[in-house]
Amino acid sequence: MDKETIEIIRRSNLFQDASPATLEQALALGILRSVEEDGFFFMQGDPATHAYVLVTGRVKMVQITPTGQQITLRIMTPGQTYGGIALLKPQDGYPATAQAAENSSAMAWDTAKLRTLAGKEPSISLNTMQLMHGYILELQERQKALVTERVEQRIARILLKLAAESGKKMDEGVLIDMRLTRQDVAEMSGTTLYTVSRTLSEWERQGLLKIGRERVLIRDPHGLVRIADDLVK
Repeated sequence: MDKETIEIIRRSNLFQDASPATLEQALALGILRSVEEDGFFFMQGDPATHAYVLVTGRVKMVQITPTGQQITLRIMTPGQTYGGIALLKPQDGYPATAQAAENSSAMAWDTAKLRTLAGKEPSISLNTMQLMHGYILELQERQKALVTERVEQRIARILLKLAAESGKKMDEGVLIDMRLTRQDVAEMSGTTLYTVSRTLSEWERQGLLKIGRERVLIRDPHGLVRIADDLVK
């Protein structure tokens, strides 16, 4: 296993604060799994047999509602953990689908083996609970935004969040360095594809963004922050 992968696992939100001995055990127990773009690490409802830490690429967490609507919950970047429910209630299955947004690889740990390791290293269980807590807060914030914020604010906040997680500084601004479709933005901001397309086109006309094929370059981050904070009327 190369040094870069080891460092990603060590700094991941699943194994941060773990002792060197525990990390060594985890690396020995983990299996590197690769999935091509648009493939799946697991599907919603599948038995929660493994927990994952993303090493390369991007992974979309997608949920299908009882009415059949697809919702993109979040986009994972290297070092982030998904499938953590395998540590808490594996019998309930995965609550969402993990789909590769581009060619991706992740370290996977068998549920039983990881639970045994967590029993020896309390920080793993604590990190998992913190992850779940973060997801709950994220969903609460999203619900609040749906009720209290204009759609333009929600779209701006999603773009700024993605830029903070995987932004790449360019001469022209900040590139959201992942494949990102307008449908993804619509699902994450709780609006329609038409509304997102209209809004992004208008922002491009104003010089706030530059839209490419499944790519977004933020040319004026401060202008987008003003929209997110509802300072532009």
